[in-house]
Amino acid sequence: MKTKTLAALTAVFSLGTLSVIAEPIRLADGSLIDGTPGAPSEVTIKTATGEKRVAFALLPLDVQKLYWARAGDAARVMAAVSDEEIAALANDVNLETWATLAAIGSFRDKAERRGAGGLVVAKAFNAIEENWPTIYSPKDPVGAAGNWGEQLERAKGLVERNPQFMQRRWLDLFIRAGEAVARRDSNEFALAVRELKRERLSVQAASGVPTASAAPAENSRNFFPAK
Repeated sequence: MKTKTLAALTAVFSLGTLSVIAEPIRLADGSLIDGTPGAPSEVTIKTATGEKRVAFALLPLDVQKLYWARAGDAARVMAAVSDEEIAALANDVNLETWATLAAIGSFRDKAERRGAGGLVVAKAFNAIEENWPTIYSPKDPVGAAGNWGEQLERAKGLVERNPQFMQRRWLDLFIRAGEAVARRDSNEFALAVRELKRERLSVQAASGVPTASAAPAENSRNFFPAK
């Protein structure tokens, strides 16, 4: 007679204490296995050009639920934060381009100037607002939204999953930049983006990954390269 084992795993997260119970699962061949169903590592997506393999963690939450019913619950919080998830955030907002712009000395706001009789001589200039149309097309989800709201929520969700130290530092800076976008605070935004750029270079130096100028073109938008 087989012994059915129930294993209780308890982990403490920023959201509280969670208990996950492994239960017996009967397979199609009639055998029993003790465990808890987990998220797939990759999924196959059918496109007009053929099938593509995509990392499960990179899918939006509503699509994850099509493949795994427990997506979005506490089980997802337990998953380790991957560098691919962080790189996806950077790619979504075109962070590489913003970093180039923020490094230019002219990336700063200019106040409205008025001349004699109160006439406007020069309109107020907001560096984020003025550069927004050149970074995003009207059809781009971020361009249409006018902010990094969706990406901010994803970044905050990754922070709740207790990322590694370097990942947490990157995410904190990303959130700082995203909140500056919402306020249209160009100065704070530029400071955060420059810190992100320095953070990237320090990670590359420590891991032996070449800088953007030496990296292959296809990796030029990977703002947080895998160590």
